[in-house]
Amino acid sequence: MTAPRVKLDIDATRDKLAALGLGHAVETLESLLGEAVRAEMPAHVFLDRLLDAERSGREERRIKTMLKMSKIPTGQTLENFDFAFQPAIERSRIETLATGSWIRNAEVILMQGPPGVGKSHLLVSLGVRAIQIGFSVQYYRFDELLTALGADAHIPPSWLKSKKYMSSSVLLIDEMGYNPMNRDEASRLCPGAFSNRPRQVLILF
Repeated sequence: MTAPRVKLDIDATRDKLAALGLGHAVETLESLLGEAVRAEMPAHVFLDRLLDAERSGREERRIKTMLKMSKIPTGQTLENFDFAFQPAIERSRIETLATGSWIRNAEVILMQGPPGVGKSHLLVSLGVRAIQIGFSVQYYRFDELLTALGADAHIPPSWLKSKKYMSSSVLLIDEMGYNPMNRDEASRLCPGAFSNRPRQVLILF
């Protein structure tokens, strides 16, 4: 005669996980536990799966939050960029940029080309990828950046460090060169304008 199957009460476990701030583990606990019982999963494997669920959930939330804060336009990624439509664009070079090595090396990237070749799409895509691999990013259209710089022109440089265009690891500047600048606007973009920030800037021209 077989012993009756013990019904597991996981409410206490859920409460403990929630108290530790492991919300994603709470959400997946029941389904993972059921899978573990059916597959006779070793305890350490079950625990590893539960921790993976928490880690991936946190990472997904981080990326979602950073994308929202960056003001990057949605829907444009490297995965949906049509390289076949623009054969002049070297895919290998874009894939190298997607590794983020240029950010680690504090390099400035300038993209040039006529309208309609996909510069904005690539700019946004590389910004998304930078967030995915752990960098903070801020997106501006060129006119928005000029407006922000103008509004902060009276602020001492030492107080500008908290501004997004100064504190983000990557500054994306889109639609640069579409409209002429006056002398005051040009002076805001002189070499000293960003001297207090790491030179990790991706510029679209």
